[in-house]
Amino acid sequence: MKALNVWASILLLLLIGTNEANAQYRHGYFKIGVSAGATNYLGDLDDDLTFKFTKPGLGAYVSYRFNPLMSARLGVFQGWAGASDAQNTNADRVRRNLSFRTQIREVSAQLVIDFLPSHRRYFFRPKYVPYIFGGIGIFSFNPQAQLNGEWIELQPLGTEGQFLSDPDNVYPEPYNLTQVSIPMGGGIRIALNRRWDLEFEAGWRKTFTDYLDDVSGFYPDMDELRADNPTSFLLSDRIDRSVFPQGAAQVNGIRGDNTQDDWYIYTNVTLSFILDWVKCPTFR
Repeated sequence: MKALNVWASILLLLLIGTNEANAQYRHGYFKIGVSAGATNYLGDLDDDLTFKFTKPGLGAYVSYRFNPLMSARLGVFQGWAGASDAQNTNADRVRRNLSFRTQIREVSAQLVIDFLPSHRRYFFRPKYVPYIFGGIGIFSFNPQAQLNGEWIELQPLGTEGQFLSDPDNVYPEPYNLTQVSIPMGGGIRIALNRRWDLEFEAGWRKTFTDYLDDVSGFYPDMDELRADNPTSFLLSDRIDRSVFPQGAAQVNGIRGDNTQDDWYIYTNVTLSFILDWVKCPTFR
């Protein structure tokens, strides 16, 4: 909530500070764009952001330029994320042997701030414009892991004890598959001709969940978990028990790092088209 309040305050100050410019600006226009690029994930299975787990991503947006330096845009994004301990170089991670995949679907509202103003009609806009953006989004995800050749949804299993009897409140609550994110990033926009732009952009998404990968804190009581749900037991502790029969809770101690929430990143190329729907008023 603190992060949301900070972003809201920044946006409010920017809007208040540009009232005079808005009053004089009569050349606003709409724009639509489609993007393709790469999705990366930062979390308990890839906390150093290696690029070996890069997945594809697609997006689209509609925006309105209401100020020489600012545009408001509404965007949608579909990405894929995943990681596997088997591909890690850390021996502890390899021994933990967890993996996941998930789709990420996002809807966001963002404020785009250019570094170079465009005071005149769109066909006089600068050729090259670096920009930054920030906003708020809602995204959905659904982590899965593979067991015996079948992909199984992890959230309903409660792999960290979410659905076990918990009179002492030691286990986490079940996490929601729809969450709030804070998109932020920057890019450069290149005017190709009168109405077409090409944009190169990198956007980080701060989330408020540590379960994008279904991994956060500690292993639950494995005997209790096995009695409650054998599938959950198999997907919670995937250590090789022929080598470590005592289980991962005894060998590794923790399952993940619950002090940091997960992130996802969308790096993309966007082709956009200006829609000249907003006309200047005429007077006689």
